[in-house]
Amino acid sequence: MPQTAATTGFRRGVLAHADWPFSGRASQWLGSVGRMRTRSVLPAALCALLAGLVGCAPHAEPDWPTAEAAAQKFERVASSQSGFLGSASVRSDHHELPPPNESEVALSYTEAVLVEGVTLACFGEGAADIGFNLRVGSSWLGGDSARIECDGAAHEIDFDEPFADVNGVSISGARADGAGGMLVAVISGVGSPGQPAF
Repeated sequence: MPQTAATTGFRRGVLAHADWPFSGRASQWLGSVGRMRTRSVLPAALCALLAGLVGCAPHAEPDWPTAEAAAQKFERVASSQSGFLGSASVRSDHHELPPPNESEVALSYTEAVLVEGVTLACFGEGAADIGFNLRVGSSWLGGDSARIECDGAAHEIDFDEPFADVNGVSISGARADGAGGMLVAVISGVGSPGQPAF
């Protein structure tokens, strides 16, 4: 580490100078200078070490209660819209999205539905990745993901073709930039709204 190398090198210099054939006050003066320099180097190295630790600190957490309240309000408004098939929210507190087959089921349907689109939103700070998958029968389709700003704005994703016979939806979230936030996915299409699976 730079701290150890600098301190060790300086001490070797002091030892080398201490071996010089000085005598009397000159030798005492060199010893006091060496001690003074050692004391000044150690605080400087300690400050550099602390600055490095602060720089490596994790991102600040968003205000989760505020973000969750905003996400719940968004879901309540969406639930009154035509074609609402259900919604789910998840924190973007991971650094990477899990593989599609490891995502948790967010919504399940007792009767298969036709999914026409997904509306995404994030409440917090920075940006986040959200992954969503649709289950048809026992197979997961899609594995799509999107990066959105955590500014509360709605982002509509329309599929080229609707997905029929969907009986489950999974979502996952990951922090992409900044503190991240609460992610919401609203499913729209034809059928009866699904039930939260967790």
